[in-house]
Amino acid sequence: MIWIRLKMSSFIVFTYQHTCKTGHDAYILQNAPFKAVKKKSPNGGPIKIPFLGEGYYFWEENIDAAIRWGKKHYDNKYSIVEYIDVNILDDELLNLTNRRNIQYFKELQAIYIQKRPACEKWRLGTWIEFFKKLRDQNEVNFPFKYIRADEHLPEKEELGYNKEKTFFADGLPYYTFLSPLLMLCVLDKKELKFKEKRIHKE
Repeated sequence: MIWIRLKMSSFIVFTYQHTCKTGHDAYILQNAPFKAVKKKSPNGGPIKIPFLGEGYYFWEENIDAAIRWGKKHYDNKYSIVEYIDVNILDDELLNLTNRRNIQYFKELQAIYIQKRPACEKWRLGTWIEFFKKLRDQNEVNFPFKYIRADEHLPEKEELGYNKEKTFFADGLPYYTFLSPLLMLCVLDKKELKFKEKRIHKE
């Protein structure tokens, strides 16, 4: 087994929103979250893999993002389930907003790029599915149950979504975002630990 050391020891606790197709509240509360899966492309094209691989997707404390997703992807016929105080152990989280986690992921990539240079062109979701498969075969240390990332939109969509771009100082062109699009992919919903689950009413 390939083993790269990654040591953490604390928890993070946030509220998350899951957007799904609308339906009866009781059914949604009982069955949500719903899994995003790989799909075959029409006409024999490549398999479509969700952003962070197969799993259950959430927005991190961002009801506006959950609403936006519902309007765009469910033709405005959607429900939002809120998970209050989701408790995640740090060493079970691949946090792609954390430089140490990113370095760990890149070191894993480098091992397989050296063996198979063509895989350097793989997209992020393909890499994650690859490492999950190797983990199941006990060939690599990929202990993660959750994956977290910051989504950046194409330019034409970025203009229509307010991420609260904020400049650091007067007269300088450098800035940050005070409302980033943080997403969480849960690999197995049985691992979800939270205080409360409820339907969000707008």
